[in-house]
Amino acid sequence: MQISRILFPTDFSHDAEHAFQYALILARKFEAELYILHVIYFPPQTPEYDIGQVIDSLVKNAQDSLKKLVESVNDPNLVLHLDVQVGVEHAEITKCAEKEKIDLIVMGTRGRTGLAHVFLGSVAERVVRHASCPVLTVKLPTTKGAEAATKG
Repeated sequence: MQISRILFPTDFSHDAEHAFQYALILARKFEAELYILHVIYFPPQTPEYDIGQVIDSLVKNAQDSLKKLVESVNDPNLVLHLDVQVGVEHAEITKCAEKEKIDLIVMGTRGRTGLAHVFLGSVAERVVRHASCPVLTVKLPTTKGAEAATKG
């Protein structure tokens, strides 16, 4: 099996940071290019308002966050590609995977919570269902305190 291109979609959450470590390990192991993508959620049925400046600001902030993430890597042997897209997360992730001929997607399992998750579903779940390549979902390890709290 040849893995030469890995996609890591991030929402900059703690779960994504954990999954990023797996993406880095795999990219190094397979000497693969690592594509790092952030999607700014913007549903297609949103009424047309003058939100261009808001979107531009969100894109700029996301680009800055991606740059900070990459600066933390400090590995000159890794080939990294950064991208910010605006749209529906799972659709943009799978579109990027197809466009860049990605061999593996590595992503966290948690993002939205509460009612947003109930109504919109899990981004990771939708990526797994729609991606044309394998998807490695990385669950944040539970701590003993958290396990005790959920059992009690």
